[in-house]
Amino acid sequence: MQQNNSSAYLIIRQGSRWTDVFRLEPGRPLIVGRASSNEIPVADDRSSRRHAEIYFDDGWYVRDLGSRNGTFVDGRKIEQSQLLNPGSTIAVASCKMTFTNSLEEVAPPLEVEGPGPESTREGGIEVSRIIHRQSKSAILDPEAFQQVIRKDRVGEPMASLAPPIAPAIALLQLAFELARENNLFRGCERALDRLLDETQCQSAGILKIESSESGNAERKVLAAVQRSGKAYHPVSDSLAASVLREGNALLARNIHDSELAGGVSYGNTMANSQVHATSSAILAPIREGAECVGFVHLYSRVGEPDLAPEHLEVALAIADVVGTFFANIQKQQQLEIKLKSSRSRINELEQQLGRSEEWISSSQAMDRLREQVARVGPTSATVLLRGESGSGKELVARSIHDSSQRAAGPFVAINCAALTPTLLESELFGHEKGSFTGATERKLGKFEQAHQGTLMLDELGEMSLEIQAKFLRVLEGKPFERVGGSKPIQVDVRVVAATNKDLEQAVADGSFRSDLYFRLRVIELRIPALRERPDDILPIAEHFLAQFRSKSGHGPEGFSDRARAAMRAYHWPGNVRELRNAVERAFVLCNGVLADPEDLALSYLQIPGIPSLGGQSAANQPAGYQERTLEDVEMEHIAATLEYTGGQKNRAAAILGIERSTLDRKIKRQKSDSP
Repeated sequence: MQQNNSSAYLIIRQGSRWTDVFRLEPGRPLIVGRASSNEIPVADDRSSRRHAEIYFDDGWYVRDLGSRNGTFVDGRKIEQSQLLNPGSTIAVASCKMTFTNSLEEVAPPLEVEGPGPESTREGGIEVSRIIHRQSKSAILDPEAFQQVIRKDRVGEPMASLAPPIAPAIALLQLAFELARENNLFRGCERALDRLLDETQCQSAGILKIESSESGNAERKVLAAVQRSGKAYHPVSDSLAASVLREGNALLARNIHDSELAGGVSYGNTMANSQVHATSSAILAPIREGAECVGFVHLYSRVGEPDLAPEHLEVALAIADVVGTFFANIQKQQQLEIKLKSSRSRINELEQQLGRSEEWISSSQAMDRLREQVARVGPTSATVLLRGESGSGKELVARSIHDSSQRAAGPFVAINCAALTPTLLESELFGHEKGSFTGATERKLGKFEQAHQGTLMLDELGEMSLEIQAKFLRVLEGKPFERVGGSKPIQVDVRVVAATNKDLEQAVADGSFRSDLYFRLRVIELRIPALRERPDDILPIAEHFLAQFRSKSGHGPEGFSDRARAAMRAYHWPGNVRELRNAVERAFVLCNGVLADPEDLALSYLQIPGIPSLGGQSAANQPAGYQERTLEDVEMEHIAATLEYTGGQKNRAAAILGIERSTLDRKIKRQKSDSP
């Protein structure tokens, strides 16, 4: 007989007993099958993952979803959608389901308090029965709470107060305790202690739903309490699926441990699979909004008092409190992650700002280099930096990194000339434990350390031919192996190479690979020597002196005119590195307000290819050099000092280290000499 009544139920049976009841609602089809995510999971290998569907279309129908073993209605295999009539029995593997429009039309299950001759058994194991479902606790319902409050109860002991007063006070205390708790596991243990105190139960646990590496949902036990001293048994897949599906807490009787062995992990061990019959269990959803994120689970064993609906009230209320605790812990963790990320970003910006301040320049040559770095930085091109030792190649490499899309990644630098070929290979590519004498553990090489960042290879021209070949493979995007290893490793690294060697001559001599040379020269930037940009000497020196003074709080305030003239005339074979050392030496040795040439103690070491002080010919003078007398240099500096002080001659004289009258006399003589 066809029925058009949309109100219907599906009763899951095991023999003559009900194991579950599903209310059917139009617009919400039910999937039956082996997958745990189905509305009705079937734990039978003969069932397909998505076996059958029950749906409403002006009547309730069932259809097979292409299963291997078919779907049966009243003993007949269906080939197409089958209309269901009251009393129809659907069979999916070993699962039997009865369709009805009214639960009154179907005989209710018998109440069985313990195993007995009338108990229905499957394979010698008694089947559980859900006897109560509930979505909201009356303890947290203001109307229900008000009904039991009486003025004449003021002053009574907490233990003498009828529910929900006593549990409500316990919940209030728990809420305050969890509000002060910042550890997820300790908070869950506090909640379980309250739960067992209120229910007088011996066994309970709190589980959280998490995604596994395979993407499937898994239940992780965050805390478990066993006051009986026996092993905790996780909740069954069928009960958990029922709570997830309906969203309600449930109370079940006649639970057996074969159902409890749901493969839930607790720490690094699986739940003990020994069979100990459990007489009743409660499972309450922990909710964050409308989403179920975990469970509060408690159960009693055979021989212990059965759990009752009033215990379900307490468990459901505590689950709601724990849900708020979960949300607060998650927000706290998110804030800590954001704070850590912000601090890391602030540190990176501070480092970038510091490196930007170190780029002191007023020369056209360095301005052009800065523009080139700004254009090259955002690209992923390999860069070859060429310049003398100490000219600031690493500073330029860091600037390239900071202006790139890899700025948030690591910047790793290594000097290829500082290591032997064997050690250099280990430093670049890493090594496995035991790969050579002294290799007591695995070590990541610079390429792995610089993954998704920038690797600077200084003094690249000193690489051996064997390492050049391996480096070329990595530069071309191919994987490499650690020393002593066989596992291929792929990295994403931008390479900035630097050298002061004549690579063209090295290629001609055969000491440097020509294919590597051409692979490196995608972008080539030349860093001018300090003697080629004399206008930068004094600003850089003053920057170094200010750094030293800021760290110690004392030292010379500046340089005398003689020191300034000496620094400008010096050839600086060690470039910026030598200038920094000279300033630090003057900072330490100077006893006065202004450092003199004697404090700088400049070296007159003659380096081949670099002209020395006083020995420069017009043909070999560095680019940008102008022939000027000391008087011209002096007046140029006086003019710059007056400009700096805004025309204040007293302050300018103090900076110059001369009397005000001497300054006036020099200015007057300069004016009289002007045409």
